[in-house]
Amino acid sequence: MKHEVWAADWLRFRVAGRAPQQFLSRAAAQGLRLRRLQGQKDAFTASAAGVDYAKLRRLAREGGWTFTLLRRHGPGRWLEALWARPGIVAGAAVFAALLHLGGGFLWSIDFSALPPGLQPSMRALLAENGIWEGVRVEEPLLDRARQAALAQSDQFGWVSLNFTGGCLTVEMTQASRQTVQPDAPEAPLYARAGGEILAVEPQSGFAVVTPGQQVAQGQLLVDAVRLDRDGDPVRQGVRGRIVARVEKTYTALQPYQSTVSCFTGQSAVRQQLFLAGRWFPAGDAPVLPEGERMVEWLPLRVGRLCLPVCLRRETVWTQAEQELRYSRQQAQALARRSCRAQLLAEFPGAVIEAERCVQSGEADGARCTVTYRFCADIAGTEAPAPQT
Repeated sequence: MKHEVWAADWLRFRVAGRAPQQFLSRAAAQGLRLRRLQGQKDAFTASAAGVDYAKLRRLAREGGWTFTLLRRHGPGRWLEALWARPGIVAGAAVFAALLHLGGGFLWSIDFSALPPGLQPSMRALLAENGIWEGVRVEEPLLDRARQAALAQSDQFGWVSLNFTGGCLTVEMTQASRQTVQPDAPEAPLYARAGGEILAVEPQSGFAVVTPGQQVAQGQLLVDAVRLDRDGDPVRQGVRGRIVARVEKTYTALQPYQSTVSCFTGQSAVRQQLFLAGRWFPAGDAPVLPEGERMVEWLPLRVGRLCLPVCLRRETVWTQAEQELRYSRQQAQALARRSCRAQLLAEFPGAVIEAERCVQSGEADGARCTVTYRFCADIAGTEAPAPQT
């Protein structure tokens, strides 16, 4: 039995045997304080402090008396165990103090309210504004990050950053868009290419062409001015679409050799640990070369317990200039794709009905000439010079 855990107790015991008064004399000689003595025939009962329990038992055993423990009063087994192990109490006090002091630091960030596709971008945005695990969070810092989130992304209609108990909860709502058209300019619309008019869809202005009509490049389609019955000009802003069937030719030359930037398959990684407001290198700290760069912010955990520590991992994939050689078929395919890209750049949303391709090989590359027949909006505010 571990008698040291009895130190905070009060004991009620009985000593029986021959001449029990001698027990009292020996106890007094050793400085043991007994209270509430009650004499009995060849015995007595008394109370003593739990710290003297071992001495009382030893004294009774040496004198041949019977020592019987009647009652024990104390703080209980759990408090006695803590009394016997002061390190537990000290550790709990230190942990409570650290928890109180660390309440102002960021231990974890909860992105569960955000769609999975937006979580990496929100993590990067918070890091750009100085928020990651381990930093001391203050209200001005949260306000700056909140304003940056609303200003830098058109995907958030409302952003909330709530910091409580070391956890930052990020909430948001999707942005609802409402298109407001500006006033239509008083500028006529001209044909950017010649063709057959299929649809006249002016929202405002005065159309001067009709479906089925053939128009030439640079011809007026929608005017901003019309004379009334008295001959006075009536002005109106111009906006709308004029859809026509157009036939146009594009040409592209693709060299057989070209210099492009390609990944080399090599990468360099540098890791830093943020702890107690400072950055510490985690492993080697190489000088990162130029290349494709990616930064990750990784929180550290012990099991399911989040720590106010963050690992910043920066990875760079190196690139190098390389000479690429294309076969004739590859060069012709790239040249044809370039022709289509020219068409879609000039007429976005064009619907191609037919195309005719003429390809030829030259000493320095493959040439492709494609004639497209397509339907597109040909209206433009500038009158291009007619092609000769």
